[in-house]
Amino acid sequence: MRERGLTGRAIWAPLVAAVLSGLVIGALARLLMRGIVVAIDGRVEISTAGTAIILVAFGVFALPAAVTATARPLIKHAGRWLTVLVTGLLSARTGVGDAKTILLADDDQLTTISMLIFAFGAIVVAHGRLTQYLTCRLRALPEAAGTPDAQLA
Repeated sequence: MRERGLTGRAIWAPLVAAVLSGLVIGALARLLMRGIVVAIDGRVEISTAGTAIILVAFGVFALPAAVTATARPLIKHAGRWLTVLVTGLLSARTGVGDAKTILLADDDQLTTISMLIFAFGAIVVAHGRLTQYLTCRLRALPEAAGTPDAQLA
């Protein structure tokens, strides 16, 4: 019966890890997006619906890393970098709309904007790693004494 608990954990651990990393990285990304908007012109037009969409999207983008977290090293790395690629491309595609505004920014704003864009790239790269770390940690949790699987073991 222990196999049943491991199978359940193999299913829910990647899903929970993807949701958690999507919330953490998505929230950080949203803060950086807000910082860029404030640095450019000071007007903040960020909606709650937009924030929710970003959090959900980052959770979905984390799935390749989550499901490959316990695979062989080559597959694990491929899953992590697929998450980085998808997150980075879709985020960059969204940011291209603001490229004209960024290019026309004053010189005193460029340092701040550059640092925020660099930080955004860093959290995109960390997205896959965080997801795989959380997946492995969740799969390694001990079973609770009151669960049916633990009582049958």
